[in-house]
Amino acid sequence: MAAISTVFAVCLFGGVNSQTPVQVKSLVDNLLSNYDKRIRPVEDQTLPVILDVSFSLISIIGVDEVNEKLETSGYLTIQWTDTLLRWDPASNNGISTIFLPQNDIWKPDIVLGNGFKKFEEFGGSFYNVEVESFGNVFWKPFQVFETQCSIDTTYYPYDREVCEIVFVVWSYTVIEVEIFKSANGINLNEYTESGVWEITRTDVKVSKESVESKVTFSIHIKRKPFYYIFNIMIPILFLGMLTIFVFALPVDAGEKMSYAMTVFLSFAVFLTIINTLLPVSSETTPVLSIYLLMQMTMSILVLFITALQIRLHHRDTSVPISKPFRFMVRLMHYFHCRKSCKTSKTISPAENKDSEYRDNFDSMGETSQEEKNRPEWKDVTSAIDFLAFWSFFLLYLCLTVYLFATIIRGS
Repeated sequence: MAAISTVFAVCLFGGVNSQTPVQVKSLVDNLLSNYDKRIRPVEDQTLPVILDVSFSLISIIGVDEVNEKLETSGYLTIQWTDTLLRWDPASNNGISTIFLPQNDIWKPDIVLGNGFKKFEEFGGSFYNVEVESFGNVFWKPFQVFETQCSIDTTYYPYDREVCEIVFVVWSYTVIEVEIFKSANGINLNEYTESGVWEITRTDVKVSKESVESKVTFSIHIKRKPFYYIFNIMIPILFLGMLTIFVFALPVDAGEKMSYAMTVFLSFAVFLTIINTLLPVSSETTPVLSIYLLMQMTMSILVLFITALQIRLHHRDTSVPISKPFRFMVRLMHYFHCRKSCKTSKTISPAENKDSEYRDNFDSMGETSQEEKNRPEWKDVTSAIDFLAFWSFFLLYLCLTVYLFATIIRGS
């Protein structure tokens, strides 16, 4: 019984040929003995080499808004058929796949078409290509790509960008080497999520409008705005509110002018910060920058009005008050009267008695009454505070609504 089992095992496994290094070396030597990597690997040299190209994105390293640069890491998967590298696995001990250094065989001279500063060959001498028995070649060069990316910061920090990575066959025309996009397009299976950018969509386009073979991989990204909301937008909104409350301080307070100046300088600091984050040559202006510029303009007006108030407050009482200032005081009294009149519309007996006293005082003459009701310069500064507070509050509210409405509509 043991003898029968031994014979069966020999019959079953004896026909399986082992693949030794010597046999693989012999196959490689035979394939490359008459191989010339300077010749396109097609039997009919009038036909193009067909390239199947896909891109595997590993990570978005960063987006440089100032220099308009996208930095990513990933690798291409380029497949073509080399008719000069074919063999019969049955005649070569079942060898169906071999690996060769990329510089030992023909490969397309693909370059980065929209590179930021580098122009170099993909891969390296240490890269290998996978060759199958039917002549299918798989080349997967990995690289960190620095590409140009036009940045549209109109709705910053809710902006959406479309960045392209373009690969071009440099030496050959479309008649000699033709690119077809792979069904995989941009592969995100190995992608590591970015902390700043979120990928919303990817596209692949093969250009056949010119004589060159070109494939464009488009990455649609949108910024994650939470960091910028809490560190830029909310502080700016609070500063805008602080600007308004300058008019809540009495002119007698010595800190009124310094308070207004501090708020203005804070706006200048934030404007500088935003300018360092945005491209210098951008064709669009961020809505946030426009909003911040308007807030700075408001802050300058507040400084001017505050300086005017201080000067008017210390003006001598003998100086007559002009009609515009008198009108402002009457307007303030009008709004105050409307507010106080709403509290009670009934007249008490005590008020009737007061009315009789007032009638008696009226008989003392119009001159004394005019002197009593004549506004003073401190009343003028109070009126300016009142009117400026509500005017700037409405302006601040309109600007803020415009900011968020524009950003929400655009994003």
